[in-house]
Formats: sequence, C-alpha cells, structure tokens
Amino acid sequence: MIVLKQLLIDCGISQVNFAKITQASRATLTQALLYNDLPHHKKKRMQFIQLTEAWVKRNIHASTWLKKKNKNIQNIWEIYNGEQTDRVKRLFVQLPSGDPLKINNREDIEMILTSTMKHFKMFKNPFINDVTKRKDIFLSPEHRFLKEMMLDSAKYCGFVAVVGGVGSGKSVMRKAVAEQLINDGIKVVFPLIIDKARISPSSLIDAIVMDISDESPRRSLEQKTRQAVRLLKARAENGMRQVLMIEEAHTIDKLAFKALKQIYELEAGFEKLIGIILIGQPELLKKLDEVGNADIREVIRRITTAEIEGLGKDVKPYLEHKFRVTGKKVEDILNDDVFDAINTRLERAHRRKKINRSFPLSVNNLVAKAMNTAARMGENKVTADLILNC
Repeated sequence: MIVLKQLLIDCGISQVNFAKITQASRATLTQALLYNDLPHHKKKRMQFIQLTEAWVKRNIHASTWLKKKNKNIQNIWEIYNGEQTDRVKRLFVQLPSGDPLKINNREDIEMILTSTMKHFKMFKNPFINDVTKRKDIFLSPEHRFLKEMMLDSAKYCGFVAVVGGVGSGKSVMRKAVAEQLINDGIKVVFPLIIDKARISPSSLIDAIVMDISDESPRRSLEQKTRQAVRLLKARAENGMRQVLMIEEAHTIDKLAFKALKQIYELEAGFEKLIGIILIGQPELLKKLDEVGNADIREVIRRITTAEIEGLGKDVKPYLEHKFRVTGKKVEDILNDDVFDAINTRLERAHRRKKINRSFPLSVNNLVAKAMNTAARMGENKVTADLILNC
C-alpha cells in the first residue's frame, strides 16, 4: 500500500468519505491506495492527484502526520514501509498479494465454510443448489436480451450463436429458454451425443427425426434427410415450430457446421422449417471468424453471434438476489464498496483493453473466498480490500 492509505487510517478518514472528497469511485480509490494504480485517463488522474494533495495540505491532522513522519506532500504516493496498525497488519499478512487484472479461470466452486456461515449467522449457502425453479434464475438486462434473441430464433427459424466463458450463465439461460419454448409449444431438438466433436450430418438428422416423431431414422443419409424434410413440412403445415439447440458448440467441426447450414436451409416454399441455436465457450468465436475459416464462410455469414459479458453494474442486484435465500441482507455481509471492487478484481487486460469478466460463477467464488477470509479474521463484513486481495 502507499503512504496515503496509512495517513487516512491514522487520521481516522474512511475510504468512503475520502472517495467523495476526491470525486473518485471507491474501486478507483482502493486501486490507488493499495497498488498506487492511479486512474489511467490523464484528465481524471490529474484531477485525482490535485484534489488529494489539496486536501492533505489544508487538513491540519494530515499535515501534522506528514511532519511527524518527516515526509512532504509528494511522499504520499510512495510505498509505505512503516509500522502498520494491527488491523492492516492482519489484513496484509494473512492475504497473498493479488493482481486485480489477473483472472484464474477455474471451473471448481469455492465453498463457504460452515464456520463462515455461523460467523455471519447464515443458515444456507447462497451459491450451492441455488437454481431449482424459474424464480431462482437471475437475468441481467443483457441476459434478457440474449434470451429474447434465442426465443426469436426458435419462433422465426433464425440461426444464432451465444458465446460465453465458464460460469457466464449459458446453461441456466439454455434451461430457461428451453422451458419457455416447451411451454409455448415449440419442439426443442437437443442432441444428446456427449462428444460434440463427433457430431455428423447423419447424427443431426437422426436427432431431428427422433425428437419430432415416433419414427426410427432411415438407414442412408439420403433416406433419412427426405424423412426429416417430410416430418418438418408436416409440422409446418399444422402451424408447429421446432428449433435445433446444441450446447458445447465450440467442439463441433467444420463438417458439422456445413451440415447445420444445409439443415437451416430446409424450406417449404419460402418458409424455413427449423431454427438453430448454438451455445458455446469463447473458442466458438474463433471457429466463426471468417478470416481464419474462409472455407466455411457461407455458414458463418448466416449466423448471428452474441457474446455474454460480465455482470458489471448488475453485480449488486445479482448478489441481492442470491442472498435472499440466506435469511440475511447483502448489506449485512458486504460493504458498499465491495461491488465496485468485484468488477475491478474480475477485469483482465486484452489487447490493451480492460474486459470485465464478472460472470456469476466468478462472482460466487470470489465472494465465498472473501467471506471465508473475513470470518477467519473476525471481520464483521467483507470489505473491498479483502475482495481485491483474494
């Protein structure tokens, strides 16, 4: 941490109040105090420095503190090497130093310990077995947009690909969409082949035939294709709709993509017979990159692609939604500055840009780990410092 942070601690100035003084967000202030990581935008950085130094100069307690430490105004931005208060010492000894721009892509779930639940007087882990019915699902505005896009593709025979990282909510969205489609009378064709890399034109047609009828697929590809077209046309004449939904679509090969194009182009007159929804991880974007896959560009140009982004400003409502089942309010467990800190911690650098990866699973793991640490330290609430150091 820097000298300014210790000055604020010894002078009894909270980060919340100091954020108002400097007109900076709490996450920005935490980054500055812990890592001397000042705002990157030149104008905002200069404003932050000027407001901070002006406050230190006019505050009697701050000026006196600097004199006692034999420091001047410029020293407040240096790393602090002096004796720390007990609370700060506990925080930084027990927590490893973390890089707020680094994300460890983990598929395992961080468990909230029983001792942690007792400490915070919680009777249930908000992140385990948390989706058992429709009302348990949290959909941010972006998730709702993607859900509507998938529903529209099913109803009007579109061709879409929804891409998201591990824990971004793809499977929950798929379940929510499939449930609504079934309730609306739209048939969902969902191939069960475990190894999606082995999907072939024949297996896709088999799935369609088996899911929309009681017939057994014919033997040859030509015969079963004619069979599928006949069945699809019969359903279309009766006003029925269907959609082919493939999860883990990033593992399918180019031959399967070409087969999907042929299936998508099945028509009765001008009316398409089936919609297609692909759901996959970021590798799917590479497969749908026309520059690197010119040999399947006729497929790529027919697919509307959308990527799931982090929760961002919806982190707080997401956690409020999750904590409702615990008997505690989120503000009983987490400080107000935690939500900005979560977004800061779950950012990563990509091609000189900061990309938010505050996916539900990542947020769950980070908050659970910070709660466990807070309980071990005897803290009443999780703070931004804890989040940034987990």
